Amino acid sequence: MTLRFPKILASALVACAFISCGDDANFHTSEKKTLTQEVYVVPEGITGAVHLFYSPKKEVFLNVNENVRIQAVFRLNGEVLDGDEAVSYYRSLLWKINGKKINIPTFRHSFQEPGEYDCILQVVDKFGDTLIDTTRLYVDSPSSITLDSPRDGYNQIDPFSQDEIILKWTTTGIDPWETASCNIYASNKKEKLWKSYLGSSDCSEKTSITGPIVPSKDTLANYGIFLDEESISFYWGVIMTVSNSNGVQAIDTSNVFHFSTKLIDADSSILNIPIKYKSFSSYNTFIPDTRITIKDANGNTLKEIDNESANSVVSVMLAAQTGVTITLQELYYDEYKAESLKVDIPQSSFIELDTVFFEDNIAPTVWPLHSEFLIGDPIIFSVIDKGSGFSSSKSIIHSDISSLEFVYYDPLLTISSNETKPWRIYIQVSDHAGNLSTPVFWNVTPKKNIQVLDGPYLYKEDLE
Repeated sequence: MTLRFPKILASALVACAFISCGDDANFHTSEKKTLTQEVYVVPEGITGAVHLFYSPKKEVFLNVNENVRIQAVFRLNGEVLDGDEAVSYYRSLLWKINGKKINIPTFRHSFQEPGEYDCILQVVDKFGDTLIDTTRLYVDSPSSITLDSPRDGYNQIDPFSQDEIILKWTTTGIDPWETASCNIYASNKKEKLWKSYLGSSDCSEKTSITGPIVPSKDTLANYGIFLDEESISFYWGVIMTVSNSNGVQAIDTSNVFHFSTKLIDADSSILNIPIKYKSFSSYNTFIPDTRITIKDANGNTLKEIDNESANSVVSVMLAAQTGVTITLQELYYDEYKAESLKVDIPQSSFIELDTVFFEDNIAPTVWPLHSEFLIGDPIIFSVIDKGSGFSSSKSIIHSDISSLEFVYYDPLLTISSNETKPWRIYIQVSDHAGNLSTPVFWNVTPKKNIQVLDGPYLYKEDLE
């Protein structure tokens, strides 16, 4: 059965319905709310309102193991929502990154391997609509520069040859989204290298220097340079600039490489031995006394040289041969030791060895001059160090009393106190090389008119 409204009533209801529907439609249109999302990738330590200081990007460049904070920021009709408020406007949130799925708005992340990664934010809002944003992350490979040729220290360059000298190196860490350029520097003075621009090239290309690399013999002679007696060294290096669409990302500087000219019309070769004493104190009474003994492969002594300096280069001329042994010995400061060397001597060559370091790895020793001292007299210890020298600033000397004073005057450590009751002296001495003696203490017991020294005893507290 169908019921029918009277025409007048029906018309009135229809009109009312249209009015109501019209009002409701106007309300929803004016109050329609649009949810949008943004992806921010910022440094790990950044917290709070990231949108105030950073902007969302579709491409982000990172380094391997760089920790970053990845955060979703939501806007309603363009206005930023705080985190708690934003949750009420979506049903679910899911990140997809490097094979992982994460369902929290903010997280920290780093990449252990270089490459390209998609960071996908997928959110389903209250109306069931899916919002998807993708940020491309480019994780840069660490860049480096290594030498190919000539090998570092190469000493067979003919100074008057017109042949090219090929300068070649290998760069690593240039990713597909990056470009690199290399500036080459060269000088015959190491300290001026990075001010002596030679040219630039694509980092994958080699560079060459056309000889001759020195003026004529006569010109050199005018400056007192004779290539039968000395060699000329040339130093060079590369500065690589790596860029991407964001601009310069890295500037890498190579090591300083060098090559040298061979001797001209010379029967012998020149061997340079740089020597340096580590942590040698200027307060030491005497300068070092270094003996350099050079023997051939059969053990025959070729040269014996005495050198008195803590930092010097010993130069010696030798005939071409293989299996030369170099022994270095400190004759006065016998705590200083250096390793022996073996080297081959090519014909008519200049050979510069790596610096030979003398090191002191032995702690000072300290011992009292007597076991008894008159009351009122200082207690005196002898400090023996045949190396870098006693260091009062690194030594630990204290007591269980407050009136202790000590003075060091090589080689005596003088400790003064007016204490009349039993007390202790705690001693751990150091040299300038940082070698510390075993921590010990001595008991001082006044008896009548003397102070009796008893010890040493291991001071365990300093060892724990």
